[in-house]
Amino acid sequence: MNKRFSSLVKKRDLLLAIDLEDVRDQIPDGHHYRDRVEVNVEQILNLLKSRNTRATFFTVGTLARRLPGLLQKILDQGHEIAAHGNNHTQLTKLDPLTFEADLIQNVDSLLAAGVPAVSGFRAPTFSLTERTGWAHDVLASRGFKYSSSVLPAKNPLFGWPEFGEESRRLSNGLVEIPITLHPRPLPRVPLAGGVYLRVLPFSLTRFSFGRLKPSRPVTTYIHPYDVDIAQEHFMHPDLNGSRWMNGLMYIGRQKALARLGRLIDQSKVWRYIDWVEQHYTA
Repeated sequence: MNKRFSSLVKKRDLLLAIDLEDVRDQIPDGHHYRDRVEVNVEQILNLLKSRNTRATFFTVGTLARRLPGLLQKILDQGHEIAAHGNNHTQLTKLDPLTFEADLIQNVDSLLAAGVPAVSGFRAPTFSLTERTGWAHDVLASRGFKYSSSVLPAKNPLFGWPEFGEESRRLSNGLVEIPITLHPRPLPRVPLAGGVYLRVLPFSLTRFSFGRLKPSRPVTTYIHPYDVDIAQEHFMHPDLNGSRWMNGLMYIGRQKALARLGRLIDQSKVWRYIDWVEQHYTA
């Protein structure tokens, strides 16, 4: 490990998240493909256990209903479980009323699976934008403490550049924690998330870790499929049918766990709820 990199990032806060969904639920006849969710989650849990690290699992309702035992295993290892929509429906396909109904179903499914409380939310595909900013008020009205749903840059899918990159408490009391981007002049894409963690050179990720302000936490996301090297190939949802973007979904999966482990080793790792309660006391 580069000593200069180690000294720069060893105390950086890393908000560690797994976006827990079964992508097969979102494609036609998806369950004709092999079920790989539990195998992939087991790999991630083993990594976290080996580092004595706890994370936040943003979890969809459909998976909570189908695999309550998996959620209990996650809870037993000290991780947080938060909301990620009932079936990973983007906010642009909802309105305030249908979003609230979706959210209630998501939360009820998590509680029924044994989750003691649900404090956080992540919008599917970071679809909380200026257009869907009403979601912040819905979340606050339902008693959520935080959201990590904004990608604060232009993006082929969803982005809200005007929101800004700093975490902050909104006027309704909700804390929004945007996804961390590579600093300028590098491409304004997520620093430690999913496809970007897998595809971009890891030297670039390490460089950006060292360039960020020490006071700013690094937010992450990784999916079970990001570590899956055995799943059959299929067109992923929410990519507008782009073969190029779909190809990126399969690149670098064999590197994802090792890269995530290296980030964990050089960071002070938090569950999202713990970081929010530490930094945004009432």
